[in-house]
Amino acid sequence: MDSNKDEALRCFRIAEEAIASGNKQRALKFIKIAQRLNRTSSVDKLLDACENLDSGSSLVSSVDEKCVSNDTNKGGSSKLREGFDGERSFTQEHVQLIRQIKSNQDYYSILGVEKTCSVDEIRRAYKKLSLKFHPDKNQAPGSEEGFKKVCKVFKCLSDDDSRRQYNRVGLVDDFEFNQWCNGYMFRTSHVYRSRGMGGHHQREEQHRGRPNFMLLIQMLPILLIFLLAYLPGSEPEYSFFRNYSYQIPKTTEKHGVEFFVKSWNFDVNFLQGSAARANVEESVKGLQTYALAVLPSRAP
Repeated sequence: MDSNKDEALRCFRIAEEAIASGNKQRALKFIKIAQRLNRTSSVDKLLDACENLDSGSSLVSSVDEKCVSNDTNKGGSSKLREGFDGERSFTQEHVQLIRQIKSNQDYYSILGVEKTCSVDEIRRAYKKLSLKFHPDKNQAPGSEEGFKKVCKVFKCLSDDDSRRQYNRVGLVDDFEFNQWCNGYMFRTSHVYRSRGMGGHHQREEQHRGRPNFMLLIQMLPILLIFLLAYLPGSEPEYSFFRNYSYQIPKTTEKHGVEFFVKSWNFDVNFLQGSAARANVEESVKGLQTYALAVLPSRAP
């Protein structure tokens, strides 16, 4: 019996999340499961709110009518209360904040800062916003995902290297600052640090007769690119050279750089003019520029 109640509670939470994101079909599916396992008035009220999802009213108004006992908190705003073996309290502002953060893909807009702002301004904006999304203070459906997104935005914009990369590339799905352009897993920031922090020592080593070692360091990213191109199960979307896997020629729209892809599905997966296609073409141009900058150093 307890196991049924636990499973019903899990389904109840999933349905809450689905309603918060506007996914009525998924919400109905898990509400019906929760009803079969442990039917309560809370589940029935959540079902009513779900059925009103397409009526033009928001989640908040649906819950206000069907699931909520109106209380007045210290700030005078009504709290939304839903119970299932305990109450969860959240305000209308909480629900609206979560919806806004999930639909917003601009990192600067999420924090409410300008693109030219300082790191201190980013830190202050993050501290202020994270308090609104912390699950301990915001118990609305989706608060945990919203909090994770705010943390990810701060992690990106508070680091100089990842912020420069984000400003250059733009929006990247599931952005991680240790990744570079559609599947290339080496860190360009490591290359920049090696040049900046170790530049003095590198010049000394060159004067001491060790140019071959420095050449290897400079060529390492290029070698990694070619190695990744031939690893099974980890083939990139494109190659600079035609081979048995990459037969179809393509040219970047902006810079006219030629590259090769594996299949005609490339144009379907990366539509011309889309952000994904622009990211691929920028990575092609960026890698070509880097290669041209490094290769001349091989000359005596």
